[in-house]
Amino acid sequence: MELLFLFILILFLCQITWYSWKYGITPTPTSFQVQRVLLDAFPKQIEGTIVELGSGWGLLAWSIAKRYPQNPVIGYEISPIPYLFSWCWNKIFPQPNLHFERKDFFSISLKEVAVVVCYLYPGAMRRLKLKFEEELLLDTLIISHTFAVPGWVATRTDVVNDLYRTPVYVYQIKKITDVS
Repeated sequence: MELLFLFILILFLCQITWYSWKYGITPTPTSFQVQRVLLDAFPKQIEGTIVELGSGWGLLAWSIAKRYPQNPVIGYEISPIPYLFSWCWNKIFPQPNLHFERKDFFSISLKEVAVVVCYLYPGAMRRLKLKFEEELLLDTLIISHTFAVPGWVATRTDVVNDLYRTPVYVYQIKKITDVS
C-alpha cells in the first residue's frame, strides 16, 4: 500500500513538473492575503462572466464564485493535477456558479467576459496583452497580481502588506487607445 501511494505521488509530481516545464510556470496558489486585496479590487456588482486564466488549484476562483454567486465564474487550467484538485474541491465544497475547464486559455474567446483575473508570468502576460487588445470589450476589467500587462498603465495598483509587497494591478478597457 505504501509503495502504491509513493508511486502515485511520484506520478503526480512528474506530471506537475512536466506541465510546469512545458508552459513555463508552476501552479502556485494565491495567498489568502493577496486574495483579500484582489477581491477588494473588484466592484460591488458585476454584470457578466468572470474568468480566471491559469486557475491552478482553484481556490481563488472558488473564493470569487462564493463572493459573486450571481455571476458565472470559469477557471481555466491546462495542468491535469491542479485541474483535478480544483474540480474535486468544487465537488466537496460546491459553488453552483463555478465551473473549471481543462483548456489552454489562449485557445478560448474572451469576447463575452466581464472580468479577467490572472496570476501568471511575464511571458504569458506579453502574449495575453495581444489577446486582450484583440478580444476584450470596452469596460472589461482585468485584475492581475504580481505581473503587470506590459506597456499598459493600470487604473489602480494596490500593494499587499506581505513579505513580497505583492502588487495587484487593475485595468479597465475604456477605449482602444488606452490599451496600446
